[in-house]
Amino acid sequence: MATDVMLHIEEALDSETKQQLVARLAEQLGVSGETHHSEKPHLLFFPTDPVHAPPHRVLAAVREQGYQVQIVDL
Repeated sequence: MATDVMLHIEEALDSETKQQLVARLAEQLGVSGETHHSEKPHLLFFPTDPVHAPPHRVLAAVREQGYQVQIVDL
């Protein structure tokens, strides 16, 4: 069952960069390639499978891309 994850990224990302990041996460961890819309450039909100892509693995994968990131508790 998918759950939603919200990430707060220190760097402001444009929509193309967000999509590229989510595409990388989809390849690496199998997260959904679809994001929920956010007007805030530093938030990334998407569904993921907590068994195959738990939050700590998502954080590590985003940090490997060079971003400073935190999970926003929903």
